[in-house]
Amino acid sequence: MRRICGICAVCVLSAAAAAAQTVLTADSAVESALEHNISIERSALSLQGLERAKNHSWNSMLPSVSAGADLNMPNKRDAYDFSVSGTVSAGITFSPGLISTINTASVAYEAGQLSYRDACRAVELAVRESFYALLYEQAYIEQQERMLETARQQYEQNLRQYNAGRISELDVLTAQVEYERLKPELENARITFMNDMDAFKVLIGFGAEEEIILDGSLDSLLSVPEISLAGIEIAPPSVETLEKSLESAQASLTASRLSAYAPDLSVSWNYNPGAANTDFSQWNDGGYLSVSLSLPIDSWLPWSKAADTVADAKDAVTDAALALEDERQQTANEIVSYLRQIEQSRSSIVSCQANVELAQKSYDLALEAYERGARDFLSLQNASDTLFEAQVSLLSAAYQLGVQILQLENAAGVPFGTFIVQ
Repeated sequence: MRRICGICAVCVLSAAAAAAQTVLTADSAVESALEHNISIERSALSLQGLERAKNHSWNSMLPSVSAGADLNMPNKRDAYDFSVSGTVSAGITFSPGLISTINTASVAYEAGQLSYRDACRAVELAVRESFYALLYEQAYIEQQERMLETARQQYEQNLRQYNAGRISELDVLTAQVEYERLKPELENARITFMNDMDAFKVLIGFGAEEEIILDGSLDSLLSVPEISLAGIEIAPPSVETLEKSLESAQASLTASRLSAYAPDLSVSWNYNPGAANTDFSQWNDGGYLSVSLSLPIDSWLPWSKAADTVADAKDAVTDAALALEDERQQTANEIVSYLRQIEQSRSSIVSCQANVELAQKSYDLALEAYERGARDFLSLQNASDTLFEAQVSLLSAAYQLGVQILQLENAAGVPFGTFIVQ
């Protein structure tokens, strides 16, 4: 019975440990970040305010309505003791600028939508880049662990051969030094990975205590085909944002012109019944209907404040148009640059793969020669270091290629994963 209870307890603990682990792909990590990232939540809150302003922008055209009552009692009472009166008034002022206000609010909301989209893309880019970085660090740790294990086995083998009188003490000490040297390097790599994993958890909205298992590898980046933008719709987010900024500046210019030069029409109505206590049966209405039209004159003067406001709005439109044109050129050059970098990385991967194969053959031959006594341990160690450096260079090239493709997708405004098949 005790054995059965112990086995059950172990099963429960194992199940709990497994349940505490979360397996994440790059896509599922992005989904978590889009749902829990704080910066996205703040951007969504700002967008909500802009949507409310757009939906309620027409309320400036609502008439103002008020009601009131008066009770008057004179200090010297001659003809009456007191009088009562009531007031109901309504008024509305119509200006062509109000229509422009509605349009400006609509443009501001559309700009907010672009800002929210850009915030989501920025977080997704950061998540995917961090995911690749963690995969690289994880693979680097695995390489370090294999190298450390090989160094340990070599040290123990050299120690046995030394005790048997086959090799010198120098070979044993050299193997021991190499073995001990690799330990802190592996520990540093593990600490770096844990720190970056903690930052990744914050990015995707996970708690520090949750354990994450990465489902992915850099192997898919080793055979990326040539990337072409033919047939792909390019919509750079930065260009779209500046296009909306230009539209917003044009709306502000229209609003400034209407405010400076357009007439205002005001209509008000007042109902004001009143009576004294001598005869409450007779009520007098002192209300009125008023219609007024006003046209600003000073705004037409070129040195007026209103004219300066319009001129500033024109300058803002010109500046926005120049910024848009500059961004289009910069983005086009950036996309071409990323394409060149990607081709360079693809070529580098091919070279790195060849170097790994050569370094592996060289190490195998050096190991065989060392076991026969034809080479010293230092030659074997140099071959091992060369192999490790070649493997790390290949991992680094794959990681760099993944980041460059992500940056290309971000600059071109295409969905992430368009050029990489996971």
